[in-house]
Amino acid sequence: MSKQLYDQIASILRRAELANQHYQTESLKWNLDPHKAEHREMREALKEIYEVRIPLTIVMMMKAIAIPGINNLILHEVLHPDLQIVQQAYGVTPTLYHMEENKSVWLQQLEKEKKPELVHYINDFRRFVLQFENLLGDLEESVAL
Repeated sequence: MSKQLYDQIASILRRAELANQHYQTESLKWNLDPHKAEHREMREALKEIYEVRIPLTIVMMMKAIAIPGINNLILHEVLHPDLQIVQQAYGVTPTLYHMEENKSVWLQQLEKEKKPELVHYINDFRRFVLQFENLLGDLEESVAL
């Protein structure tokens, strides 16, 4: 079971990272877009999902797993869009590297110490990544038209 959860979390992280790489690679085309103002709302939503919603969800997941040494990960502060307070967050890439470098620790913690809300956080995480991917597709279509 712990291997399944580990693979599930790593897979979602990789998808988020790939979508963001695509967003960054294609951003030149979008920045040259003559209708930038029309697409500003989509760009801001993409930024909020990737830089705020996903990192805050990662923090909740990692706390639910009780990974030792997560305090060693580089944290950054983000403004929570709903609560309007500054909170600590972990980025997608550092979390992915941490998982790969500490796979045995993650597997061990997933086996022995996972809180029931972990599944809820994983579902939220998946939902945010799907939103990011869908919004990215919408932006591509809008700019292409």
